Amino acid sequence: MSTNNEQTQNIYGQMGLASLAIRFTMGFIFWGGFSRRAIYAVAPADGNHFKLDVEHANFVGNKIAAAYPGSFMPETLVSVIQNVPLMNFTMWLFSFAELAVGLALIFGFATRLAAIGGMALNFGMMLVFGWMGSTCLDEWTMAAFGFGISAAVYITGAGYYSIDNKLASGKIGQWKIFPWLFSGPLPLSQSGLKKLSIWMAVITFVFVVGFYNVLYGATYSKLKPRVSFHHQNIKISDVHVNDDGTLSFYGYVNAGPDTQKGYVIKAELKDEFGDNVATWSGSTMANMPADNIDNTFKMPWGSKFVRTRFGIGGKTGAQAKITLPAADDLEVEEGETYTLKLSQIEGAPFEFTGVAKAENGGFALEGASSKH
Repeated sequence: MSTNNEQTQNIYGQMGLASLAIRFTMGFIFWGGFSRRAIYAVAPADGNHFKLDVEHANFVGNKIAAAYPGSFMPETLVSVIQNVPLMNFTMWLFSFAELAVGLALIFGFATRLAAIGGMALNFGMMLVFGWMGSTCLDEWTMAAFGFGISAAVYITGAGYYSIDNKLASGKIGQWKIFPWLFSGPLPLSQSGLKKLSIWMAVITFVFVVGFYNVLYGATYSKLKPRVSFHHQNIKISDVHVNDDGTLSFYGYVNAGPDTQKGYVIKAELKDEFGDNVATWSGSTMANMPADNIDNTFKMPWGSKFVRTRFGIGGKTGAQAKITLPAADDLEVEEGETYTLKLSQIEGAPFEFTGVAKAENGGFALEGASSKH
């Protein structure tokens, strides 16, 4: 007859087998993330550049540069983005963490520790990317499933087919901390294991449902994304009408998918009656000097505003001071209200309405950008 210890070992061995498929899947996802960046070239026709090449436009940091507007820590991420050495270190560190966790899960080595790492990585992904997903809440779904899988693997361990199973019979297997960080029976009573499993399920439930409600508001209320991931929005600030007839403003694409730009095909300055004071066509903006767009993020992988065939465009996360060319007879009067209107290809225009205040070299419009 089997002893109680053998029966417990057998139960955990079978639990590990039951989670083998999800353990391998989560591990391969992490391995895939690392290998795409550090092993396989993303642009072989362009000198075999890799996603971890900080000097190239395909540097993986471009994902952060596009995701930070809707993240839960935008100011922190902007600080990291602007510190290129720190950004480079962070991306390498995250990639090696994915490699370590991925391989550990695949081969079943320090499985429970790897599961904790998987939960942490997916938590970080949710904080940064959870708001995105231009097709089907892609990033939220991936982070939610990844967190749940990792939580389940922590309870089950790796089972029979794993490195942990081999180590359990050796000296390492005698460590008191072994079952908590590797695999095998947890030193808990039946009721203790039940409580741990329930708590892990509760934590996962709060993570999944909580983030879903905060990001999309569709748990017990109508669907209302915290930040739009379907349509770009350009926040306008620091609008100045200069004595030389130029108009400058600060543009920030603070919403929208990272797969396309927000395109501006016409700019107009209107008075309080809606009459045009000055107009800049798409052709005028497309052909203005490149120096008229002073991007905040100048690194090759940073989100930028650029001149396009029919005007200007900015990818999600782009910030820049944009100076529109001198317009004929551009005059404003102090104390009057004006609106800068940027028309896009489709959808409502981006607008800033403010009162003209005299300053050295022209007028500043003091007001606010409209919200979509």
